[in-house]
Amino acid sequence: MSKRTNSTSSGIMLDLWRPPKDAGDPIGCLATTYTFAPGLFDEQCLARFLEIESEPNREDLAFLLERESRLGGVYAGVLVDHTQAGVEHSLRWDVLPVRIHGGKQHAKLSLLVWNRHVRVIIASANLTEPGYRSNYEVASAVDFSIQDADVGMLAEAVGFLQSLLKLVPGAAGNPPEIQRSGTFLKQVLQLVKSWKPAGRAGNVRQQFVFTLPANNASQSARSSLDEAILACRRRAGSPNEIWMASPFFDLDADNCLVAATTCKLMARGGERKVSFFVPVVRDEPEADVPRLAAPKSLLLTPAKYETTVHVFVLPLEDQDRNRRPWHAKMLGMFAGGYSALMIGSSNFTCAGMGIGRFRNAEANLVTIADRTAYSREAGLLESVWPELNPVADPESAEWLGPRPENDEEEQAKTPPLPAGFLSATYRAGDPRRILLQLDLAHLPADWQVYACGQDKPELLNAGLWRERGSHAVIEVAWEPAQPPEKLLVQWGDQEAFLTLNVEDASRLPPPPLLENMSADDMLLILAAVDPSAAFRAWARQQQPTELFDTDLDSATPVDLDPLRRYDLETTFLHRVRRRARVLAQLRANLQRPVAGPQSLEWRLRGMIGIEPLAQRLAMELTRNQVAADEALLTLTDFMIVLHEVDYQPADGSFSRKAFDDVFQTFLRELVGKLEQLVAPHGDQISAEALGFWKRVVNRCQE
Repeated sequence: MSKRTNSTSSGIMLDLWRPPKDAGDPIGCLATTYTFAPGLFDEQCLARFLEIESEPNREDLAFLLERESRLGGVYAGVLVDHTQAGVEHSLRWDVLPVRIHGGKQHAKLSLLVWNRHVRVIIASANLTEPGYRSNYEVASAVDFSIQDADVGMLAEAVGFLQSLLKLVPGAAGNPPEIQRSGTFLKQVLQLVKSWKPAGRAGNVRQQFVFTLPANNASQSARSSLDEAILACRRRAGSPNEIWMASPFFDLDADNCLVAATTCKLMARGGERKVSFFVPVVRDEPEADVPRLAAPKSLLLTPAKYETTVHVFVLPLEDQDRNRRPWHAKMLGMFAGGYSALMIGSSNFTCAGMGIGRFRNAEANLVTIADRTAYSREAGLLESVWPELNPVADPESAEWLGPRPENDEEEQAKTPPLPAGFLSATYRAGDPRRILLQLDLAHLPADWQVYACGQDKPELLNAGLWRERGSHAVIEVAWEPAQPPEKLLVQWGDQEAFLTLNVEDASRLPPPPLLENMSADDMLLILAAVDPSAAFRAWARQQQPTELFDTDLDSATPVDLDPLRRYDLETTFLHRVRRRARVLAQLRANLQRPVAGPQSLEWRLRGMIGIEPLAQRLAMELTRNQVAADEALLTLTDFMIVLHEVDYQPADGSFSRKAFDDVFQTFLRELVGKLEQLVAPHGDQISAEALGFWKRVVNRCQE
C-alpha cells in the first residue's frame, strides 16, 4: 500500500464533551488520564458535559454556583496515575489514583453518560492544556443511544474502568469514592439493558482494545497489540503492512522485543512492510543527516523477519507554520481485504502495547474498514494520517534513541507517594474529620502529613500515630469550616501529595456568598426555565460592575420618577400573584423527569434545593403580626405546591413509583421539620393563618 499525501482534518476535542441532541439529563462521567490539570477538567470538560453557560473567567460566582448545583445530581470522577493524582480539586468530584507495579495508568478514555445517550471518548490526549489545546493529538467518540446501542462494546469499556478501580490503593477497603464510582458503572450497565441493539456494522467494524497488567487470578494480562491483530484476523486475516506513529519508544533492548513481536504477528508467505513515523531532533541546524529520536532497533529488527522497513519523520513544532508538538499514537494495519486503524494511548513500547512482564493501563479503539468496490471507508481511515516526509536513507541517519526530555509525560515524573498511604477522606458536617487509611507494612519510618491552604498545619506524624495505637484507619479532627485544599506527605527529604476525597458531598458547606441568597432569590432560581441565566442575574447583584451606574444610565432618574411611590412591586396583591406564578413554574420543574436517585436527592436537599428553600421561607416569620401572617401563607402555599407535584417520567428516567416513594417520604420529613420552626412564632400569627397551615400540614402527612 502506498503512502497517502493528502492533509488531515482537525477538530476541537472539547466539543466531544458536549451532549448530542436529545441526550437527556446528565447522569455522570468517569475519565482516565496520566498527567492531569484539574482546572481544564472542571472548567472546560465538565462545563460542557453539564451545559454550564456561565464563563469561569468572567462570571466566577455564577459559574461556581451553577457548577455546584449541577454537580450535586451527577457523578464525576477521574482515574489518574498515582504519581499525578494528589492535586487540588473540587470535592464535588472524585480523583482516584491508580497504582500499577512497574507501569502506569496511561489510558485516555472518558465515559460520558446521559439518560438517553452514552459516549465513550478514546484519545491520545491527557486531560491537560497541552493535550486538549496545543498538541497534535488523535481522538474518536463512540456513541450509544436508546435507538442504537452495541451493549457488548459498551460493556467492554465499563469493564476496563472497573478493572482500574481495583488498582486504586485502598480499594479493597471500599472507601466512599470507590463505592460511588462502582455504583455509577453498574448504573450505566443497568441503563442500557433495554436499549435497542445496534444494527449490522456493514463495511466498518469497531472494537475497543486494552493493555492491562495481570491483577489477580480473575484478571489476566491484556495486550492492545495482540487484541488489535486478532480483530483484523477475524475480519480477513493478518496484516501484511503496518504503519506505526509514536512520539516515544523503549530503549534498544526492549524495543527489539516489541518490534519483533509486531513482525511475528504479521501475515506470512508474502511481502511484508513496516513504516515507522518517528520524532526528529533539530537542535543542530547544520546536521548533515536526520537525527531521529528513536532506537535503531526499529530499523534492524524487522530485517530479521524478512520485513521491509520505511521510516518517516513526524512533524516538528513550528510556530511559523502553526505545527503542534506531536503526541498522537496511531497504528495502521493493512491487508488485501481491509484497512484498519488503532488510535488511543499506546506508544510503541512494551508497556504500552502489552508485551512482556510490565504493562501500563492503555485504552485504544480499532476501526476496520473492508476494501470493497465503491466503498470510501478504507480511504477515509488512511486519510487520518498527515502528510509526512520519508527518510531517504535510514541506515545513514543518526538514531539517538528515545528522548524523554521531548516527551510531555516523561517530564511530568514526580516522586511516588509511599505505598503505605492508601487514601484520605474528608468527613464534612459536625464534627469534621479527616480519615487516613494506611498500609502498615509499607509506611516509611518517619513521616508527616500536612494540610495545604490553611497555613500548612500538621495533621499527623509518625510519632503521634504510634502514640494513638498505630491503627490502619485513623481519624484526625479538622477545625476550619472549609476543607483543606490538598494534603502533603513528607518523608525523609522527599514529599508528595495525597489524594483527598469527600465522604458525602451533600454535607459539604455551601459557598459563603450563598448566605446572602434570600428565599425569593432561591425560589426564582429553582423555578427558572433557564437556571444558568438566573444564576448569572443573581451573581451580578452580588458582584455589581463599576462600568456604569444603572440609575444614572436610565432615562428617568429614580428621584424624579413620580410613579415610584406607587410601585406595584411593593403591594401585597402583586407579591401574591407573582409568587403564585413562580410556584406554579417550580411545580412544573419538579415534575420533570429525573435521571436517578442521586439527581432527585440533590433536587430535594441540595445546596439550592427544596429543603433549603423551605427553611429560608420559614425563617421569614417575624414578630410583626402582619409580616408573620404573610410569611406563613407563603410557606403554606409552597407546601400545597409540593403536595400537588405529579411526576412525569420519560424513557431512561427514574420511574414514577420510585420517585413517589422518595418524594413522599421527603415531604413528610420536611413538614415535621417546618412545624418545629413555625411553632415558636404561634403567638405572632393570626388564628386563621395558623389554622390554614395546620390543615395543609395534615394533608401532606396523609
